[in-house]
Amino acid sequence: MKFLHVADLHLDSPLRTQAARDSAMGAHLRAASRQVLARLVDAALSEGVDAVLFAGDTFDSDVADVASRAALATELSRLSRSGIPAVLIQGNHDALLDLDRYGPVSDALTVLTPEAPTIRIGDACIHGMGFTAKHMAESLLPRYPQPDPGRWNIGLMHTSLDGAAGHDPYAPCALADLIGHGYDYWALGHIHKRAVHEAEGTLVVMPGIPQGRSIRERDGGSATLVEIDLQGVRAREIRLELLRFTEVLVDFTGVADQAGRDARLRMALEAMAGDDVMIAARLDAAGSPAELGDPRMLEAQAREAAETMAGVFVDRVRLRPANQALDAELAEDLASLMRADAATPGFRDEVLAHLEELRSALPAELRHVLADDRIDELIEMGVETMALRLATGRSEH
Repeated sequence: MKFLHVADLHLDSPLRTQAARDSAMGAHLRAASRQVLARLVDAALSEGVDAVLFAGDTFDSDVADVASRAALATELSRLSRSGIPAVLIQGNHDALLDLDRYGPVSDALTVLTPEAPTIRIGDACIHGMGFTAKHMAESLLPRYPQPDPGRWNIGLMHTSLDGAAGHDPYAPCALADLIGHGYDYWALGHIHKRAVHEAEGTLVVMPGIPQGRSIRERDGGSATLVEIDLQGVRAREIRLELLRFTEVLVDFTGVADQAGRDARLRMALEAMAGDDVMIAARLDAAGSPAELGDPRMLEAQAREAAETMAGVFVDRVRLRPANQALDAELAEDLASLMRADAATPGFRDEVLAHLEELRSALPAELRHVLADDRIDELIEMGVETMALRLATGRSEH
């Protein structure tokens, strides 16, 4: 049997990057998550899977945008016409979502709940249950059914596992306990970085986010094709992303003028071009202050060079002065800690409260600059600014 496992689609969640706001990318990437959903269904049809498994956070909020819901209904209809069912659990982002608010999404979709946690598809039993609250501090595993003897058993779970940097505990569950439960495959969701674990004949997969939304989400970009037969369980990554975020070191050592800097930039950007996805690159510029030149000019050169290359965009240029290499490394460690803290709900709540205070002090025509939907962008810019100041030894007075 074959299944396609996906998680954390976050339909219509915006791409949070300077490159995604580039006019050349336009509306094409504003609908990136929907296009990735279409690619997922294309893969399911091409592979002839027995079912598509959605392991939580299909939507990005409790109130699904009508267009997002319509996009999901359209793609599920394509599956239905080919006789492919879809099975879904709700994650923390769509925990309180009323999927039937406008009527059933699709006759191809089954939503697993604590009251109805199992569906049989062919020789397999799919078990799962989703979130009924935004935060779940206890493991859901004790509530999962025991394996059905004589069938393949697959579990869907949205969980932070034993914990991950930047994630609060969500239905935490030890990997060893999952393996010991007796299922053949665990289709997980929640952590946006891909991970595969195998032990005692059980395969446990966190597929990662299908489309990263910022430079912090560059380890996903895929779904997982699962094959189960008498030879065991196998999993293969299926790439889905439209845009890949990456960090690239550009060494300007020995460069003496603008022409030399331009040549180094073009060489670095050309090395990324020609793939089947678009690239949003964050460039780490290494060299002495004299070799790097004016930071604003360097970023302008980088963006101009990228404009001549199809599918390559510059997210940001960060300076990494050569004489501050050790400090930059330490600064990056501090930045990682700051990012982890910034990803917690408590931190975000505090930021939202401060934004409200600041907006009230601004003229009405400027308040959109500090809108709530820009919170991730503003937090990221703050962390990166602090990291740069630490790395360069600069301070503001």
